Amino acid sequence: MCPDVRPHPPAVLPLAAELADFIGGAVSISLGSCGAGLVPNLTRGLGCRVSADRRRLRVWLAASASAALLADVAANATLAMVCSLPATHRTVQLKTRDARIGALEAGDRDCIARYRAAFVGGLEALGYPAAVMSMLVAATDEDLAAIDFTPHAAFVQTPGPAAGALLVAAGGEGHAP
Repeated sequence: MCPDVRPHPPAVLPLAAELADFIGGAVSISLGSCGAGLVPNLTRGLGCRVSADRRRLRVWLAASASAALLADVAANATLAMVCSLPATHRTVQLKTRDARIGALEAGDRDCIARYRAAFVGGLEALGYPAAVMSMLVAATDEDLAAIDFTPHAAFVQTPGPAAGALLVAAGGEGHAP
């Protein structure tokens, strides 16, 4: 899942409202980066906030479990984020070349707590034990880190014939997969 370092078409910005709601919802979030020699690193995201203008994203992660990915972002600012809704397998991938590690801000911990509850609740509704699913998104407050970025490319990744398709702008807004 190394972010593609080749030039991308112009970003699909602002994100369509429906896509922003999806990304900021109870989706499973995977974050990928590449280090020297294109060695990939992968970690789990702990929630995502889309800015009010739908142009910037903030994603949270556990720093101790994500040291290699954070080092990659600090070195080359590239990141791929995959969001998938377990109940439907609807999946989108966002890529960026401007990722920056940010300090936690007021309200971040509340957003993370809401994400955890919604994510675990969604999986519990599918029959997974809440206690086990909670471990997937566990991190102490002291271990939380944030990455801020502007998506430069967005792709449909839902299994099926449209997988890999670039999300294109329509009237200034990207369409949902």
